[in-house]
Amino acid sequence: MPWLVEGLDTEGWRLPHVVMVMGKGGVGKTTVGLRLAYELSRQGRRVLVASLDPAGHLLEYLRLPGPLREVEKAPGLRAVQYEVEGVARKVAEEYSMLLRRLMPGLQALSIERAVEVIREAPGFEEEVFLRILSQLYQRRDVDIVIVDTPPTGIALRVVSLPGLHLFWVERLRELREKIVSIKYAIANAMGRPVEADDPVLKKLEELRGRYEALRREMTDPARTSVVAVATPEPLPVYEVEVIAGKLASLGIALKMIVANRVLGERARGLGFSEVEERSLSRLEEARCRADPPPSMALVAHMGRAPSSLGDVEKLGDYILEVRRGCSG
Repeated sequence: MPWLVEGLDTEGWRLPHVVMVMGKGGVGKTTVGLRLAYELSRQGRRVLVASLDPAGHLLEYLRLPGPLREVEKAPGLRAVQYEVEGVARKVAEEYSMLLRRLMPGLQALSIERAVEVIREAPGFEEEVFLRILSQLYQRRDVDIVIVDTPPTGIALRVVSLPGLHLFWVERLRELREKIVSIKYAIANAMGRPVEADDPVLKKLEELRGRYEALRREMTDPARTSVVAVATPEPLPVYEVEVIAGKLASLGIALKMIVANRVLGERARGLGFSEVEERSLSRLEEARCRADPPPSMALVAHMGRAPSSLGDVEKLGDYILEVRRGCSG
């Protein structure tokens, strides 16, 4: 019986390696992520399952004591459920201070009010998730981090943020350099002392270094893999197609597609066979359009929703095949 991890080329991985599991809500991302973690831990790897999904299914799945509490659930396998509020205030305060330096007019706005405004800003949740992801890349006490991502739209915005941030940091640096040069020229003309370093430029340089490093990590297949999960239905399959296209544009490696809860012969009795066959065909086409093509794993329907680590162990009996390469 094949294992899911056979669909991931683990040779040459640099540690810690981050595996992001993406897909539509309800398709089994948590189950697939846990199965990969289980298999990798059985190979002697130190694995952390980190859920960024606001639905918080990992809490119930593994009976975790609460958010942000990392727990060892099996030898070599740890798990933690993150939540936005756990790191939101720290991130908001950092950006509040930066904005107040860039725009002195904001000094009239209290720090509490500034933090509140930033926390309500569009994209702030994605920024918090990005900060958590950045921290996971820096872990040295684990070999592999399996990330159970938020729903597709949020997950794709998160992985797009380093490039977007770099664009705006560069524009802000250009603007600040002009302001500093004018300030220096005025100070020199008036015979006033000139500060050697500008704290805002220093902070912007720090941000640029942070986002450049994170983008390098995400686009390095030795450091990052993405697994896309779909049930054989039109909408989940469409989301995998979107994921594949977006990752290709960002240069992030899609390593495996998992077709989960495949009914096979049972689909005929339910009048679902045509839909399932068409959906599986679309997944096959999506993977073979990719360069290089990811593998594809087919996992049969267990007959009920998995709800424990014991179910994850039994899932091995339902892995039908792992396809690699594409003919023609």
